[in-house]
Amino acid sequence: MRTTLCAPVLLFFGAGAAFASIDGHVINRTTGKSQPGVNITLVKPGAQGMQTLGRTISDAAGHFQFERDQPGGGPQLLQAIYKGVNYNKLMTPNISTSGVELDVYESTKSPSVARIAQRMLLFEPSSSRINVDETVILQNDSNTTLNNDALGGIRFYLPREANGQVRITARGPQGMPLPRPAEKTDQRDIFKVQFPIKPGETEFQVSYALPVGSPFTFHGRVVDIKGMQSGPLRLIAPQGVILAGKDIQQVGTEPTTQAGVYNVLSSDNFAADITGTGSLRNDNSAPGDNSDSPQVTQGNPQIYSHLTLLLVLVFSILGLGLAILFRTSPVRSPYAK
Repeated sequence: MRTTLCAPVLLFFGAGAAFASIDGHVINRTTGKSQPGVNITLVKPGAQGMQTLGRTISDAAGHFQFERDQPGGGPQLLQAIYKGVNYNKLMTPNISTSGVELDVYESTKSPSVARIAQRMLLFEPSSSRINVDETVILQNDSNTTLNNDALGGIRFYLPREANGQVRITARGPQGMPLPRPAEKTDQRDIFKVQFPIKPGETEFQVSYALPVGSPFTFHGRVVDIKGMQSGPLRLIAPQGVILAGKDIQQVGTEPTTQAGVYNVLSSDNFAADITGTGSLRNDNSAPGDNSDSPQVTQGNPQIYSHLTLLLVLVFSILGLGLAILFRTSPVRSPYAK
């Protein structure tokens, strides 16, 4: 009889655990206070996409609560919208569902709160095309989010030879890469990407392909957002590929991959002669849309799997080329305007 009674009790508590509530507070990290009136959605990723489990609004004390989450385990996502910016918190099974803090920030249109910490162009020539992958890493050390629709999160130059075919992803702090469209600006061949720059590190990946040529001269432009601090642009050439030109300067070779690292000396237009073939990857796929305007292809950009390698490469080369960098004034401050 005792065994019979225990079974329903265990089932009851088991079901209660599976359907545990989620409660917490929305914290405005700019003001340091609880934030009322924030729309919050609880979603669960799945094979069929994002499933909405519930919606609520933080009360006068910034408190929110979802009566029950989704059974079956797996991560869930709290999504808050504040001042037009989405803020997410990933709820994994090992995280407590009680007393959750969901952070939001005030927004600013001033680009001075962010700086370009790293900017790299990787060239991978093959017999049929030259794949170009641009990595831009922005650092926001303030306690406000840069959200300026007129300027965008970044701006970049897209050569006409790319025929408008480009693939872009953006990843916010502790987030996942998300596909983004390229938007035209009032400058020819200059495009912007709309994406809020939250406190922390934000990473952009821009990928496109150019017609093959031997030798081939890449004509590029250094594109900055006025008011945003910017560092040097570096070019990366895999083993077997050589870059040359008066606008660039080689600062070293990465020992493991034998990839060459170059600094761009110009603060505006620059040219680099590319000879040879080589790659840091096995996948040479490239965007395949034939439209006349920039398009977005779903999925992570090709350079994404090599980002860690590239960062290690660049930081190691910085040590090797320190003496060269500080001897030449344009390299010390290549983008002063």
